[in-house]
Amino acid sequence: MRHRAFLSSAFFAALAGYVAAAPTAASSDMPPFQAHVDMKTFMEHVLTPAAAVVWRVNGIVIDAKGEHDLSPRSDDDWENIVSGAATLAEATNALMIPERVRDPQWNFYVQKLAAAADKAYRGAEAHDLKAVSEVSDRLDGICADCHRHYGLE
Repeated sequence: MRHRAFLSSAFFAALAGYVAAAPTAASSDMPPFQAHVDMKTFMEHVLTPAAAVVWRVNGIVIDAKGEHDLSPRSDDDWENIVSGAATLAEATNALMIPERVRDPQWNFYVQKLAAAADKAYRGAEAHDLKAVSEVSDRLDGICADCHRHYGLE
């Protein structure tokens, strides 16, 4: 038991030293947040795939075998939607990294997307298809408004 207490004390002492030695935003030359990829890459590899997961809940595929409803049917399906919606919601923070902000209205559009993504996340967590479907229906308009404003169509 004493050995465990010693390890815990040593761990917390090391952790305290690490935290004390870590650079702060004021002492570091690096900004606290930075974009690692350009906006096009971010949209293609982060935002669009995450949004596509939410969009698919209202999807129907028609093929040679008939119509296939893409709405979630299993816990795995719901977990996929939770992951996509969580990624979309958290990615909105990355859109507000200062070097990505294009003008004073930028964060207005991002906040609309963030509110919708948060609603989709909460709905997916609750397995509430209606809530996620409402976001899916609105998401296209939110994205289109921003893309139109910034000439990204």
